[in-house]
Amino acid sequence: AKRRQMGQKRANMFTNWSAITISILALAMHNSATASSNTGDEGQDKITTPCQEAAFALKIADAYERLAREKADTPNPLQEQAAKWTLAAAHEPDTEKAALLAILAQFTTASAFSNLNSATDSSARLMTAAKRWRERGALLLGRLKQSSLTRSNDDNPFQFGSTTSFKLRTGPATDKKTECTEQLQKDATTAAVLTPQAYGKSGLKKLVYSTDAELAKLTKTVTATVTAGATCVDTPTNNNWGQQIGSCSGVGSGTRGGGVTIQETTTSPPPKPAMQDIYSGDTPTKCKQGSLEENDKSDPLKVMLHATCQAQEAAGAETATLDAINPDSLSEDPNVIAAVRNSHPNFMQIAYTTKDSDIKELKKYIKAAYGKDANKFKTEFIDNINKKSISYRGHKATEKTTIGDLALKAEAAAAIAYFQRKKFLAAAASLPATKQEESEAKDKCKPDTDENKCTSDKKCEYKDGKCKLKEGVKAENDAKTTNTTGSISLTIKKAPLWLAVLSLG
Repeated sequence: AKRRQMGQKRANMFTNWSAITISILALAMHNSATASSNTGDEGQDKITTPCQEAAFALKIADAYERLAREKADTPNPLQEQAAKWTLAAAHEPDTEKAALLAILAQFTTASAFSNLNSATDSSARLMTAAKRWRERGALLLGRLKQSSLTRSNDDNPFQFGSTTSFKLRTGPATDKKTECTEQLQKDATTAAVLTPQAYGKSGLKKLVYSTDAELAKLTKTVTATVTAGATCVDTPTNNNWGQQIGSCSGVGSGTRGGGVTIQETTTSPPPKPAMQDIYSGDTPTKCKQGSLEENDKSDPLKVMLHATCQAQEAAGAETATLDAINPDSLSEDPNVIAAVRNSHPNFMQIAYTTKDSDIKELKKYIKAAYGKDANKFKTEFIDNINKKSISYRGHKATEKTTIGDLALKAEAAAAIAYFQRKKFLAAAASLPATKQEESEAKDKCKPDTDENKCTSDKKCEYKDGKCKLKEGVKAENDAKTTNTTGSISLTIKKAPLWLAVLSLG
């Protein structure tokens, strides 16, 4: 019994290791097959019939159309977030963060407009290729449909042509079946739907395109069998077809026979889809059909090669995305660096932002200010900003909403104007007294002013029997710098930082 148990254990071990070995070999074979794809597209490699080619062509068209829409929509997320950051900058009371938000808004707007030109071109090329592939799929389905037609019998096949001729007529065509069913479109081995894998992506080397010579094989040979009224004399040695027909009783005597039976047969081997090189040689960036001359436009294969290569290039064109905006990319962008230098008092002394040695600390600040990493940036500057609640003076006395809900509406203009005015009034209130106010204070603190009246004013003090302007007030006024512009005269003690970036908000 023990020996049997040990033998069973060995058998189980052998079986398990065999299963593992088979799995490893199967995986290795799959990876090897993937790596050695003839066309760069695994789905395309499995195409063996015109029906599969037709269905595959329509799926290629779908893939290119989807990419074209995505390219066209690329600027939208950037534009939307830029609008939200613009509103957030106007609302933000903290001057440094308001500047950071305003810089983000402008940077993202510029990226969106840069994308717009690229996306327009890419979308156009992708849509052109989609159109060509949809036309190709429709053509193949039409050829397959034509090849599936059958003929019904005609009981009056002979028609008078002239005094020296007559015509043999076939019966009308009848559509009895569909040649390209959903089942026939699938892989014959795995019954899986063949789907493009590399169209619109990298790695595509060839495209599927049956030649005209192969498609001609879809046209069947037509055999017409005339049934006479009686019998025909077998004359195999007689090559005169007129005498052959005349030997059949009833054919030439006016007696109507059984009509004509039409039989359509495929005499050639079935057409096999061909694979055409997209690129010249082994250079994946050099299109085999880089341009289309006037005489090339009448060649469907050249048109398809050109459109597909152009679409592949368009699909791979890089564009800015919202995900690409993060602390790392912002701290390396020269325009962001210059903008933050201009808005932050600690870095305004930097003369040139093109010298790496001068902007090391500035770049560190930018990265830290924007959250240090992409996740924190998204949380603080996108998620939290977009759902932040705000109140502003709208059509009613007070409107309450969120930045995300308001930013893309025309009413956002009223909110931005309200926030900017509010900041201006707050800054004006924090400014020191004007010369006029200083003069009024001195008038109140005249030497001969009564003591009680003198001390009732906080700016005055009664000392040595005289009413005087307090020393602190006097010192403050002496330190003021007067700035006059036109008819407005302001004595500024300390200019708030937000004024330096007000235009950005």
